Amino acid sequence: MRPLAFDSPSEVQFVRDLEAFYDSPAAKELLAGRSLYLLRNADTQAKGLGFARAGNFYPDFLLWLVDDATGKQWLSFVDPKGIRNLDLNDPKLRLYAEIKERQKELDDPDLILNAFILSYTPHGDLLNIGLAGSKAELEDRHVLFMEDGKEAYLRKLFKRIAK
Repeated sequence: MRPLAFDSPSEVQFVRDLEAFYDSPAAKELLAGRSLYLLRNADTQAKGLGFARAGNFYPDFLLWLVDDATGKQWLSFVDPKGIRNLDLNDPKLRLYAEIKERQKELDDPDLILNAFILSYTPHGDLLNIGLAGSKAELEDRHVLFMEDGKEAYLRKLFKRIAK
């Protein structure tokens, strides 16, 4: 068995951005006392973690934070992708809410679940979001924009994870 290859430039950019961010003062502050792990998710039912209610969506990465003192864990499903043609009803854009339902079912106070779409598509190039698709509203739905730069979008990601 071997890790899956990257399928798109957005995946490569995310990994490079995360690596650079991890060594930054901002990350040292946000991640203090926590270990960070990044795992590549397989895209098949036989090998990966997917979500049937989200259109059989298999997010590309599992980002895991573990508190070194308490063992509390934050598991986030992260998918960097182009979303130019997606609309707000796309199941992939609703995974952030579905994952919270799974968290309630697990009923484990030491495990926090999140899901994020990292948009490789600039906000101004989105086609099907309508009036309800302001950047702030999309960020509330855990859609973050890579166009903002690694420091900005990754800071937003980790702050939302820690909420």
